[in-house]
Amino acid sequence: MEIALVKAGGPAERDRVYLTINGVTQRAAVHVVHDLPHLVVESLFGIDDGLWAELAAGGHAASNRAAAARDPKTQKRGRIVSGAAAAARTDEWLTPGHRAAKSATNAVTNRFGDGPDTPAGVRARLAEEESETIRALCERVDDEVIAAAIHGVREMERRWLDLRPGATLRLHWPLSRQDLESSNR
Repeated sequence: MEIALVKAGGPAERDRVYLTINGVTQRAAVHVVHDLPHLVVESLFGIDDGLWAELAAGGHAASNRAAAARDPKTQKRGRIVSGAAAAARTDEWLTPGHRAAKSATNAVTNRFGDGPDTPAGVRARLAEEESETIRALCERVDDEVIAAAIHGVREMERRWLDLRPGATLRLHWPLSRQDLESSNR
């Protein structure tokens, strides 16, 4: 799947995301600041049933249609986290893979400064999860991959922030070696 992240051209615009799957391009209900780290973590950790795999399989079609709507009220429904709007708990509407990807991404990004940004810190944050899926993930992902994810998320976020308004960041799902190497520039 090809991914085109288009940075808003001005204050009245929103960032846009387009996915090309089997030659068909459609707008996606992706929030770049939140979901770009998901892309890095899911790719490096080999999570093949998280958010980006769901998008590649055509999941979240209703949210994607809403995101592409012309009516701003309809666009507001264009959120993949739409289950939250219905007051449903995430374990009721997120797949196990998506929940694991969310936990892993949160542990890597460490937005709340909960411990060090190191492989040990990520493992400590994940150890708080009472999930067999997370335990299995921690067993199969080594410290080198976790360190690469920490670095990769920071570099991909830097690339996005450095992108000029109206410009496009082109990537793939899963991130290719070339995508990741490009993030080291």
